[in-house]
Amino acid sequence: MNINMIVAVDKNFGIGYKNKLLTHIPEDLKYFKNITKGHVLIMGYDTYMSLPKRPLPDRVTIVLTRKDKNSYNELNDVIVCNSIDNIFKTLTRQNLKNKKVFICGGESIYNQFMEYADTLYITHLFKEFKADTFFPNIKKENWEISEVKADFENIHNKIPHIFTIYNKK
Repeated sequence: MNINMIVAVDKNFGIGYKNKLLTHIPEDLKYFKNITKGHVLIMGYDTYMSLPKRPLPDRVTIVLTRKDKNSYNELNDVIVCNSIDNIFKTLTRQNLKNKKVFICGGESIYNQFMEYADTLYITHLFKEFKADTFFPNIKKENWEISEVKADFENIHNKIPHIFTIYNKK
């Protein structure tokens, strides 16, 4: 099973502030949609609750939370798991292991899954934002860049950015 992470990071690897994205970049949201459509998303409860539309269409969503199942009503139409082991068992049991799996936040979820990740889809924003959540360090000895994509609109955007894919060495 291939574990992917997808994230937009600022110059300091910030990913969010007060449970919101650092900025709104339509090209990045479109990229996220195109890459993850038809696949499995894994995210934490707070990240899920921050989505403008829940669940995201055309994707299977798994929410990792320690909350008691009786304490939430807003997690309809998603799979709820309380541990990484439970997620891996669920992926196998629900016959989802043949789909691509994307970890998409927040900070704690990225940290928990980093050792399992095979591929990182990172949008690098060439700007610094006020952030209170961060993506884990990408150690050069563990990762190599396999693809970089940037159109004229990405580079000459109000917030210049590139789309980068890293593969585990």
